[in-house]
Amino acid sequence: MLKKKEDYDKTTESINSKDEEYQQTHNGNIIIEDGNPDLSLSNISRYFFTRIPTLFAIKSTNLETLNPINGLHGMTLRNWNYFFLGMFGWLSASFDFFCTSVAGTQIAKSLDVSTSDITWGLSAVLMVRSAGAIIFGLWTDNYSRKWPFIFCCGMFVALQIGTGFVSTYVQFLACRGLSGVCMGGIYAASAATSLDDAPVKARSFLSGLFFTAYSMGLIFATIFWRAFQDTKHSWRALFWFSSSIPAILIIWRLLFPETQYFQKSQKAKELIKQDQIKAGVYVEPTFNSKSANFGGLIQKHWVMFVYLILLMTGPNYLTHASQDLYPSMLRQQLGFSENAITVAVVVSQLGACVGSLCVGIIMEILGRRLSIIICCILCGCFVYPAWMIQTSPAVLGGGFAVFFAVMGVWGAIPVHLSELSPPDARALFSGLSYQLGNLASSAASTIETDLSNKYPLEVDSNGDAIKFDYAKVMSILTGAVAIYTLIITFVGPEHFHRDLSSPIMKKYMEKVDQLEKDKEYGVLHTEDVEVFEKSAVKHVDNSKD
Repeated sequence: MLKKKEDYDKTTESINSKDEEYQQTHNGNIIIEDGNPDLSLSNISRYFFTRIPTLFAIKSTNLETLNPINGLHGMTLRNWNYFFLGMFGWLSASFDFFCTSVAGTQIAKSLDVSTSDITWGLSAVLMVRSAGAIIFGLWTDNYSRKWPFIFCCGMFVALQIGTGFVSTYVQFLACRGLSGVCMGGIYAASAATSLDDAPVKARSFLSGLFFTAYSMGLIFATIFWRAFQDTKHSWRALFWFSSSIPAILIIWRLLFPETQYFQKSQKAKELIKQDQIKAGVYVEPTFNSKSANFGGLIQKHWVMFVYLILLMTGPNYLTHASQDLYPSMLRQQLGFSENAITVAVVVSQLGACVGSLCVGIIMEILGRRLSIIICCILCGCFVYPAWMIQTSPAVLGGGFAVFFAVMGVWGAIPVHLSELSPPDARALFSGLSYQLGNLASSAASTIETDLSNKYPLEVDSNGDAIKFDYAKVMSILTGAVAIYTLIITFVGPEHFHRDLSSPIMKKYMEKVDQLEKDKEYGVLHTEDVEVFEKSAVKHVDNSKD
């Protein structure tokens, strides 16, 4: 046990010295690196031959690594404040999304449409999230962490209240679609707010803790739906109530400035600007130039970008295939009472929270890829007992295990995604690839609903199906997606403990630190002018690649 801060610092320094060695061992034959990838046949072959050995390259024999307290030692109260701000921002978005899922049957009756039509509302949310990721990703990366977060929360307040007043299906879809744009935008702002200032050694645990917010959103939606279900306004009251969380977050976020990382990055950009002016190469950036730069980044890192989309399709499909129709299966197929449904959903999502946290801890030893692969295997093992045995103990125990594995995958995703994304466009790349993966999986609930119509369990006197086998369809799709996620993770790269700053930004941010310490911000040391001018010219040249 580390008793003194000095002992902790020495241990951290020792572990840090090994991180580069681990990363080089793992990435020694990776074809996807910063810059143009080497797609020669020999390099591609070498890359695939190293997938198995590199899977086990990142590990530690020090059991202290499993103790999250050591990694969290460097977290200050300020760090925790920003982390929970971002985490509750994502919880708010999840709560908003699952309000439709848990109350879908009653919403369908109220609007005189089918349950399948309401699940299309879930798909509509997922389909437009990419637009929010692009708009708010550019805003978050280039201009602010604070105001995109506040703007998204404000839209959530308006749309949640508005959804409670809709009287037609078209109005419902319009509100859900706009809500999807907000959900796509707030992920980038929330993740950046939570993890910007977090110490490197705390990232794994915090990544797992951050994504428990998604499961907590479903728990909130389930519990409060049970509270409002038998009231006069039923599902409408649920949506009105859900607007309270983003309203509180707006006030909370207004009280605090930008993250320290973002403030330092803006000061570093100012130093870069000064050096570019001195070198005679400065060009005033515009929105069009920033958009063009985004296109250049996509072109430069296209292999990684395509891989990230393929990677994110798996976990997104895994989540929606297992969760979206879970309450409907319990209610319509298994005949659970509303109280029993509430208990089952809460138990399963507690499993999800535990899984996300556990993987956040253990991936410091196993690495990101191996942790995800193990969770996919566990998910495949427990799908059948969770949904096909169809007894209360199996539903509760199996459900806990399945969602432990599903959210275990997601426990690794935020930090894995950030480490794979180019440092200069981290929020945009991670947010956009995540939402494009969501777009690919957007029809999951609709597919399950339509497929279940092919497996009727009961028919009425007219021969019309009145009960469907949701469990079989969910089991098949979830199992198939678990296999896909395992394969796409296995063939992919990993940047374990990667520095999230670009080399040029890291150099200038170190200069900002020094200038702030010397209380000389804005004045470059004479001996460094020539070096910084060369760095600035190189920065401009690289941006044109």
